[in-house]
Amino acid sequence: MKKFPSAKYSITPITDEITYLRFCEWVEELDDIFFENEAEEDKKFAHLDALSTLIEAYEAKNFNFNKTELTLPQVIEQALEQLNLTRKDLSRILGSNRVSEIFSGKRQLSLTQIRTLHKELRIPTDLLVGV
Repeated sequence: MKKFPSAKYSITPITDEITYLRFCEWVEELDDIFFENEAEEDKKFAHLDALSTLIEAYEAKNFNFNKTELTLPQVIEQALEQLNLTRKDLSRILGSNRVSEIFSGKRQLSLTQIRTLHKELRIPTDLLVGV
């Protein structure tokens, strides 16, 4: 029986960007693992919940996004600016020439684009979905 490797995914406070990025990778990694044993699957989901909570707390503390006043293009622009990137960089990151359509509001973000923006630009997913 395959057991959940809790020691591999140690839960600690996120105090720096390296830990933050590692936890983000772990969430993606764990999301792809399935345990046939229900108890092990429950352990995985509890671990994912704890990791997500720590990630959200780190993002709220370290990434300054104004949720109520920014449009989606403004959120993306702000993230690009914080990382010293351009729209051309964004086209490369998204692998798409549709950036102008996203900024003009003619195109919604796909789930893949949301995941990519979250990972690459560190934009909380709730801002990408809820804006």
